[in-house]
Amino acid sequence: MSDADQTLMKLEEGPVPDLDEVLDHLDEQDALIQRARDSLEETLDGLKLTPEEEGALAEELAQLRDLSRKLDEQSIEIAAFGMVSRGKSSVLNALLGREAFQAGATHGTTVLKQARKWDSVTVSGPGEGGPNLILIDTPGIDEVGGEVREALARDVARRADLILFVISADMQRREYDALSELREAQKPIILVFNQIDRYPDADRDQIYNKIRDERVRHLVRPEDVVMTAARPDPYRVKIQHPNGKTEVVWERPDPIIEPLKTRILEVLEREGKALVALNTLLFAGDLHEEIVKHKVRIRDDAANRLIWNFSLAKGAAVGLNPIPVADMAGGLAVDVAMVVALSKLYGLPLTRKAAAGLIKDMVKVMGALGVVDVTSRLVVSGLKATLAGASAASFGLTAVGYGMVGLTMGGTAAWTSYLLGQASKVYLEHGCQWGDRGIKTVITEILEKAKVDSVMERLRDDLRKKVIP
Repeated sequence: MSDADQTLMKLEEGPVPDLDEVLDHLDEQDALIQRARDSLEETLDGLKLTPEEEGALAEELAQLRDLSRKLDEQSIEIAAFGMVSRGKSSVLNALLGREAFQAGATHGTTVLKQARKWDSVTVSGPGEGGPNLILIDTPGIDEVGGEVREALARDVARRADLILFVISADMQRREYDALSELREAQKPIILVFNQIDRYPDADRDQIYNKIRDERVRHLVRPEDVVMTAARPDPYRVKIQHPNGKTEVVWERPDPIIEPLKTRILEVLEREGKALVALNTLLFAGDLHEEIVKHKVRIRDDAANRLIWNFSLAKGAAVGLNPIPVADMAGGLAVDVAMVVALSKLYGLPLTRKAAAGLIKDMVKVMGALGVVDVTSRLVVSGLKATLAGASAASFGLTAVGYGMVGLTMGGTAAWTSYLLGQASKVYLEHGCQWGDRGIKTVITEILEKAKVDSVMERLRDDLRKKVIP
């Protein structure tokens, strides 16, 4: 089991009771940070993207580099989630000790992610200074136009190191479902029961116990369910002035936020660096998977265009060449050039000799499958040569007939080249191997997936302009 897995198990098991034990793990957490940094560098170096791919994946690459900076700066992101009017922004303002996030009771108050540095507290740790704490506010999970905002919330959840899920009453079904989804992000969650000042003590305690012991028992640890009153409702105060006059004013009590602040700092003191390292690696893993999938799509599109162009080139070369043996040699040269070009596209350059050997192996299999019938091709080639000779004396209809035979020959050659290209693409995608399926299985699958009539029709349409006079 890796150090990262062991640390993750410690995070799942609960708080470490002894400060000496916490201090004993600081060196291990530093090692975890360094391991995460090394892993990110290896990920970036191992992508081996072309300039075109770097441009298409600029946003994802920028996010990976941001993760590297996050490790260097030891930034811990604390994101608040919840439905509208539960007091997410107020909770963050109370933690900050100032009105930095826009708070309000109407839908749409928070329409974009907002972030502020929490610099009024310090989390201890080795080295100069401690981690940089960042508080993040998100749109309500029930906001109007929720698809976009929920996508944003999911993105923030992937990045966050600690999640504050804010409620203000017994949980609704939508809140429970959202909390369950956030739990799947494998991040520590503190459930914040806010606005407790609005309840009599007995009602407040009853709701709190029900939430902690029933609603979220399998999602959140009991010690991570915290009560707050981030922005208590104001109350009327009667003031008597020295002149005997009285005045009624509204005063707002101080927020009840210390229990939450204490719990956050306990979690960060115990797990802060491990959270940064593990969450960075989790997010980097997701990003790497997205980049690889996008990279495969880009290369697949480029490879398909390349295969199509070479197939047309081979079809035209075979269709226009009146010498039977020469058209076969020319077609083979085109196929070899195609495989060499594909190998460069996939970053696994093959020599012409290796490409020719690969084509030879594939043609043997295709012949065994009945895809290539050399005899019929030579017969048609002979007919084409005869028509070519006749066309020297009488161009007219004979030339058209020659063109039709050339089109048939060219279409067959182009189709064969198309199959060779698709099979070569699979071979290169598996790192110059056929994977666990074998060459015969791969070519059979390509034949089954390719709509022969459709592909042949497209090839004939494109070749007709080149071959028919």
